[in-house]
Amino acid sequence: MRASWWRELSLRSSALCFRRCLAAALFCLGFATFAEAHPHVFADVSIKIVYDQAGFSGIRNHWVFDEIYSAGMVASVDKNDDGKLSREEGRGLESAILGPLEKNNYYNYVQAGSAFLKVRRISGFEASLVKGKLVLDFVAEFSKPAESDWTMLVVVVADPTNYIQMTSDMENADVESPASIEVEYFADALEGLTLFRAFRSEIEGLYLRYKKK
Repeated sequence: MRASWWRELSLRSSALCFRRCLAAALFCLGFATFAEAHPHVFADVSIKIVYDQAGFSGIRNHWVFDEIYSAGMVASVDKNDDGKLSREEGRGLESAILGPLEKNNYYNYVQAGSAFLKVRRISGFEASLVKGKLVLDFVAEFSKPAESDWTMLVVVVADPTNYIQMTSDMENADVESPASIEVEYFADALEGLTLFRAFRSEIEGLYLRYKKK
């Protein structure tokens, strides 16, 4: 559930402490900084965090690209030149768009402690064309079991190089979880989190904590 105001205040205080501790612990580890580029592609992103009976299991992604990029990508797979995107043609975009992003964790960055979790696989991929814009829906699968004590994660969906300027609506992010898992979450800035220091300052993350009931 979305944290109530007093719980959110407590969570934000914990998050600030969490960020400061990580900043101190990771300062000297020398994480590589990506060179910021001017954006060439634009995408609006919304997400849903998914839990199963075991714990955190994935991020359901919904990406909507700009018209120019959409037109180019659709043309590249439009075998019958009808200007539309069939299911078969859409499948070709999974390897064309998401394939090169595997090494970047499909831009789904989930901080757990002092490291990022790795995407296990992509599932449920679908591509569609809506009002001239290419829309991708897919699930980035993770595995981070719930315990009796709180586990804290920070989720960011963004391209740190800014080649693709991804506008993620974290304020309206949703969570899907079974009754056996208690989840609280809120959106906030990434200030002080060393793992995210290469990201643009205006990018927000989704802070989550969860445990077994």
